[in-house]
Amino acid sequence: MTPAKSNSLELIDVEVHQKSIKNIASEMAVTLMRTSGSPVVTEAKDFSTCILDAKIEQLAFSGYVTFHVATAVPGVEAALRNVPVEEIVPGDAFICNDPHTSGAIHQGDIGIVMPFFNGEEIFAWGYVNEHVLDIGGSAVSGFAPGAYDSFAETLAFPGTRIVREGRIDPQWEQFFATNVRMAGTVLNDMRSMIAANNAGQRRLTTMLEEIGLDRFNELNDESKRLSEQALRRRIEALPDGTYESEDWVEFDGRGVQELHEINCRIVIDGDTLTVQFRGGPQTDSFINGAAPAMVGQAWSTMLAQIAYDIPVNAGIWRPVDFDLGPVGTIVNSSPPAPVSQSHMETGMRVNKVISDVFSQACGLSEDPQIVSRVEGQVAQNMSFFTAFGIDRRSGAPMVAFPMSVGMSSGGPAQTTSDGMEIYAAQAMSGCDMPDVEMEETTQTGMILWRRVAPDTGGPGLNRGGLGVATALAIEYCDRMTGGAYTNTAQVPPRGSAGGYPGAAGRWILLRDTNVLELLENGAHPTEEALEGTPDDLPSKMGALVLDRGDVFTVVNGGGGGVGDPLLREPATVAADVGDGYVSEAAARDVYGVVVGDDGEAELVATAAERAKIREQRIGRAPERDIGDPIRGLAPLGIVGGRWQCRLCEDDLGDESGNWREVAVTRETEISERYRELRSQVRPRTEGEPVILRENFCPGCATSLAVDVTLEGKELVLSGRLGVKEPFEEGSVVAVS
Repeated sequence: MTPAKSNSLELIDVEVHQKSIKNIASEMAVTLMRTSGSPVVTEAKDFSTCILDAKIEQLAFSGYVTFHVATAVPGVEAALRNVPVEEIVPGDAFICNDPHTSGAIHQGDIGIVMPFFNGEEIFAWGYVNEHVLDIGGSAVSGFAPGAYDSFAETLAFPGTRIVREGRIDPQWEQFFATNVRMAGTVLNDMRSMIAANNAGQRRLTTMLEEIGLDRFNELNDESKRLSEQALRRRIEALPDGTYESEDWVEFDGRGVQELHEINCRIVIDGDTLTVQFRGGPQTDSFINGAAPAMVGQAWSTMLAQIAYDIPVNAGIWRPVDFDLGPVGTIVNSSPPAPVSQSHMETGMRVNKVISDVFSQACGLSEDPQIVSRVEGQVAQNMSFFTAFGIDRRSGAPMVAFPMSVGMSSGGPAQTTSDGMEIYAAQAMSGCDMPDVEMEETTQTGMILWRRVAPDTGGPGLNRGGLGVATALAIEYCDRMTGGAYTNTAQVPPRGSAGGYPGAAGRWILLRDTNVLELLENGAHPTEEALEGTPDDLPSKMGALVLDRGDVFTVVNGGGGGVGDPLLREPATVAADVGDGYVSEAAARDVYGVVVGDDGEAELVATAAERAKIREQRIGRAPERDIGDPIRGLAPLGIVGGRWQCRLCEDDLGDESGNWREVAVTRETEISERYRELRSQVRPRTEGEPVILRENFCPGCATSLAVDVTLEGKELVLSGRLGVKEPFEEGSVVAVS
């Protein structure tokens, strides 16, 4: 049999080469993990590695954290702006951590750039990126919720040469030792990043000795072409048109409950995709989005949702155009805007709006593979604290960043399955949640409990993944200072295709507890035994003080559901109740399922309960019967130029209009509705209330879309098939 060809190359050769380059990037990652002393690397795996060619185009990416896909190219470019290429020699390395100048996601994620030489010429570049325990300034572990500008956040390196002849310059080493908390660990991690790059250089040099530079470049170029081709075909399977979404970035750290609107619009035109973001003016808090985080988080969602099986290299960038709008907005900030939470505030709202627009497009595709990529929004509320103090056990300085406490939120439901329990963030595809023993060894106290939190997943035909409830007692420091935050307290993650939103995240600090007394008496501090006074604190704060005996508790949110929860199999709901995932009250009131004393669904009572809920939705008994429930995973279609409910074939208006104008709409302040849904959200007590707007089919009362928006906002727009309508150049979001 004649081998398949890719241009003049055999496909198997291209595939073997592409896998070899990827394996080298993975070996760089293994080197980093085995030499680092930071639990952020060894346990949580908050890092990535990348290999680029001499043209500064990506060849391979080990995406433990996928938003780093947007950092390597601007990092190398920053190094070259500061030092001409002819002055760079073997053994040089550069540090990048400034989102405004050198491509970093935020300042706490530092990148080490190293040139790879073949003789006297650079033939490739290595880029290793990790979250370090600290990088100086007011931002403990790289997060500065109290900063008003970027100068008050951290040290910033715009592509600075700190390594010569393979060693950190002694003066730079002294500088870090003087200005960075936990300097020993941080410097060791920098050496680990250098070692990881060295591992990549060695492996690539061996490859060049075997195949030569010309064939190396030829195979790389063909790998890029194939990735480009694959993504173009995937885009082509999406219906041409314009799809848009909006969301709000929260900040309440200075006594005012701010909501900053962001808009996303994608325009699909054949095999090309334009991704646009718009926002209001940049602000003076750490939530601003810098370009690397915006683009990186957009890729995090696209890689998970539509490009999950395509090798990551420069080819995937070619069919996609990113437009962040005017400089100086919350989605395209400029110095001196603070950006130390760029990736986890505005950046993680980007994940949500991108997921929303692609789910709209996927749900209208005629390709079954594409239709199967509809998903709810991910929770990723990131309810952390970071703090600095002195460890009572050793007398040494300690930076606390207990990642397992805040990362364990629920994943989005998909058309193929329920959401993943304890999912973390969409960008964290290769990360781990540190186990209890490791957290208690390296962090500031004892984890009192860690369990799945019922009713946190968004209800749906497929349910959103559940978050985790956990508590950490401050035991090993007398006092710590730092900051605490959650990015999703008031505006929760939406569902899709009529699925309901998941729970928002919540952290509560208990003061004056009896936890130390319980421990001294040999009693386990269960939730029932623990006593304490909840402190009335905002969801974000930069002046956190933790005293020994305080308890930091978190209930992480869940992912959005997909499809109407009334379409979920009663037996599946009953099993969720038995597993402790859904309460009996939520089963009855939200899913319409009555669970008997034997733990089984009572089918007659369930049918009656669901009929009652449908009648309540539209104010009368539905006139149409529901067809195949599986259609509820993509309940909207266009037939003969008109919107249609796929479950009952009821007409919802001309395709050029907004089907929501025909639907029956119910609007409720969100905390009030969440009490009925048995879920959690922090009520907004000033400004426009956040509302839940439910849109039902007037024929069969099926839930078609559940929107989270602000009171007074117009109906959310539907997708506009065949219409290419990008944002106007220079447009921004109006500030209310």
